[in-house]
Parts: sequence; C-alpha cells; structure tokens
Amino acid sequence: CLDKTGTITEGKMQVNDVIEISESKHNLEEILEQISIALEDNNSTIEAIRNKYNGKAKWEVVKKMPFSSQKKWSGICFKDKGSFVIGAPEFVLKEDYENYKDIIEQYSNDFRVIAIVHSKENFNEKDLPSDLKLLGLVLISDIIRKEANKTLKYFKKQGVDIKIISGDNPITVSKIAKRAGVENSENYIDMQTVKTKEKLKEVVGKYTIFGRVTPVQKKELVQALKQDGHTVAMTGDGVNDVLALKEADCSIAVACRK
Repeated sequence: CLDKTGTITEGKMQVNDVIEISESKHNLEEILEQISIALEDNNSTIEAIRNKYNGKAKWEVVKKMPFSSQKKWSGICFKDKGSFVIGAPEFVLKEDYENYKDIIEQYSNDFRVIAIVHSKENFNEKDLPSDLKLLGLVLISDIIRKEANKTLKYFKKQGVDIKIISGDNPITVSKIAKRAGVENSENYIDMQTVKTKEKLKEVVGKYTIFGRVTPVQKKELVQALKQDGHTVAMTGDGVNDVLALKEADCSIAVACRK
C-alpha cells in the first residue's frame, strides 16, 4: 500500500491555472495570495499557491481555520471581506457539488481541483460558514518522483501487489498512478461512497486506487487486507499514515519525511 503524496510523488505541487466561476481571474489571484500569506498551513496545496502568488499582506485577519485531512478544507475570515474557504470541492460545496460536477470533473482528469468559496458570514465553531458561493477553481498538479517507475517495476518482479491509498480525488490519483507506472490504475473507487465496514471489506480486493480516503478508512483498509490473509506493507510520509498503521498493527510500516 502506497500513499500518493510524498511517496510516488515528490510531495511538491504546482499551480497550473485558475478557472473563473463567479469571480474574475485577477480577483481570484489576489484572494489566493492573501489566503496563502495569512494561513499557517504547510501542506503541498498551500505551498504551491504560496509559491505562485507571493506578495504582501493587505487584509486584516479575523479568524483562521487550519487544514485537516478529516474535513479537507482550510479557511480564513478577513475584516470587511467575509470568509474564504479552499479545499476539496466535494467537501466544501457539499449539496451544491452536483451543480458544478461536470466542470469539476472536466479538469479532475488531469489535475487536483481545489474550490475557492466565499461567505459573508464567519465560521461557526469548526464548521463551514453558511451561504457559500463558489468563486473559482484552482488546478494543481503533482510532481512524480524520478525513481517511482523503477521502484514499481521492482515490486512487480517480486510478485508484490500495489494499492494506492490517498485522500485526493480518485480520478486524479488514477491519472498520477498511471504516469508512475501502476498496473490497473484505471481501477479506482471513491471511498466517500463506502459507508460501512462490510462494504469496505468487499471493495478492498477489487480496486487498485482508493481515493478520498479518511485516516480511519486508511487503517480499516490495511486491517481488511490482513484479514484476507495478506502480508501488508505500507509507505507514507504523513502523521496520519503512521498513526493509522500503528493502530492497524501493520506488518511493515515505513514513514518517509525529508
């Protein structure tokens, strides 16, 4: 089992484009600039935005909401500007996602798609503010490690089956896995559709790519593979990888961080 970010990819990303929905490209870039300056997140998405739109702080911060792998978004409220949220479209837009599904999936075949939304309201405790409006989309791509393809070929020769477990969009992960040389990379599933442990045990043997995986599901996927009689190894570069695999009593767990 391989995590995607930082394992088959370098853990670094780049902003490829910004897509206008209800705000001009110029304004979207200014919003992204101010968000990336004000937020203290160090994840690859924010770093890519920060590298692309570096500037000076111009807006006064009222409240910050750091990113978490559970909620899959981060946000910030600026004085007289309202709240801005960036994150996975499915988690940010919720019920409204279906209204923008076609345009999002048009880009998600080749990029990680990040939604930028706005509300006039502040955050309610740890929840998203109400009346969110989609402003635009950020298109981001991963940089694949140079040695990834060679390593995957070695695993194949040794008779090791590969599973890619990621919190990202399964279509995006599938495309990246194909570029890296993962066999059956077109065989993917969105783990948001898996609501029970029984269903999880059913799908674990059928698919190669698991997208939108929560930290809890990561642990459960490893456990399900072990229950099927497999010797399971996992590499990952994040804290959630280590904690989940420790709880799952994984046969081999390797955490890699530069």
